[in-house]
Amino acid sequence: MIEFENTFKTLPKFLYEEVTPTPIKNARLVHTTSLVQHLGLRELGPEKLKLWLNGELTLPGEERISSHYAGHQFGVWAGQLGDGRAISLGELKTPAGGRLVVQTKGSGLTPFSRMGDGKAVIRSSVREYLCSEAMVGLGIPTTRVLAILTGDDRVRRETIERSGLVARVFPTNLRFGHFELCFHLEMEEELDALIAYTRTTFFGGVTTEEMLTEIVARTARLMAQWQDVGFCHGVMNTDNMSVLGLTIDCGPFGFLEDTELGYVCNHSDHQGRYAYNQQPSVGMWNLERLLVCFVNKVPREKLQEILNTYPDIFEKEYLRLCRRKLGLLGQDAADYKLFVDLLQTMSKLSFDYTFTFRQLAGYRRGNPRSLREVFDYYGNREEFLDWLRKYDLRLAGETGSDEERGLRMKETNPKYVLKNYIAQEVIAEVERDRADRLAAWLEVLYRPYDEHPGFEAYAGPTPPEHKHYEVSCSS
Repeated sequence: MIEFENTFKTLPKFLYEEVTPTPIKNARLVHTTSLVQHLGLRELGPEKLKLWLNGELTLPGEERISSHYAGHQFGVWAGQLGDGRAISLGELKTPAGGRLVVQTKGSGLTPFSRMGDGKAVIRSSVREYLCSEAMVGLGIPTTRVLAILTGDDRVRRETIERSGLVARVFPTNLRFGHFELCFHLEMEEELDALIAYTRTTFFGGVTTEEMLTEIVARTARLMAQWQDVGFCHGVMNTDNMSVLGLTIDCGPFGFLEDTELGYVCNHSDHQGRYAYNQQPSVGMWNLERLLVCFVNKVPREKLQEILNTYPDIFEKEYLRLCRRKLGLLGQDAADYKLFVDLLQTMSKLSFDYTFTFRQLAGYRRGNPRSLREVFDYYGNREEFLDWLRKYDLRLAGETGSDEERGLRMKETNPKYVLKNYIAQEVIAEVERDRADRLAAWLEVLYRPYDEHPGFEAYAGPTPPEHKHYEVSCSS
């Protein structure tokens, strides 16, 4: 039996609007994930599931709302925003006893669409679909996806494209921007209600100070995990930051190819604000924007103290992940410098980030030729040899064999990540209403540390003709 428990609608009406979706034309259900079973939706069957997600069928107890929030976009206060093309269908009670929101993106105009059309295209829908589930495989907190639909609407972006719709799943849609909206519009009662709801529903009823401390910690750890796998979000506006520390709104994302530390994956980001190496500091800047909303609830000194925990949490988590990437069990004061030296060397030599770390798992102390594939591809690079000598000295202080270290490194350095050219190959197939490539790549991305025979070509450096795909906010 499908049941809903729609707690968001207990909040003041200011924070949401009831919405009627606009179904996409000639909708086709292209693919579903295992969440169909987890959410207890299998009893609907594919046809009814498609109709429900597309707004052509209603279920008893559902809701159709879009939420109201604000935000800072590219560092500038953007004022009132909201779910401009997303509609939450309800909070489903899962068979396991949880509660998860199902939200469709691309469902048509809402009161918050501003100058948009409320639509999504196949391209952006496939990218979010793949990226959300890739994060699951990498062990990074994330929103999930349930299903992807395609339609025949003609949607104008950079060109005319076909419509798509992605159904995504998360515990809550609450973003930093919800709190910003209430605070900056001086809606004190609404802000109090929002704080109480968030504390009790998602943080176990802790105090406001404890909740903020946890939000800071989750965000810091998320930033460290993004940096660890070379993930660049591309549009880290405060309205795209989850209070639960989830990766959300995967649009103009990118994974490092050549290790360009200043990589900007979003060609709409003309100033490079959200470059890869800026993400940790942007995370803290965004948290400061959130904590400002609590100046009338928590003493300023305490808010500053909470914010100041961010650098230490990030640095400890990132150092832990850096040691893990290098296969180090012990701790040495120079470990972080060793890791940064490697990044700088890889950046200088334009070594592929994922490929190089994966190959490093096969390194044998004192034997550079054990990295034959790296040297065969990039040539005999003296700067890298110099770093390997430093690595040898550090490994001399470790216990265990090279083989044991290599196995550990293969469990933490993925062989496959969702590079943009891979996503583009899948998009091209889905635009022809074929799902085989999508399904095959999901299996790889769910287990990115495994070998996956037949996909080895995608584990190497990005082919030159596929480098530097440009993606924008419409992605």
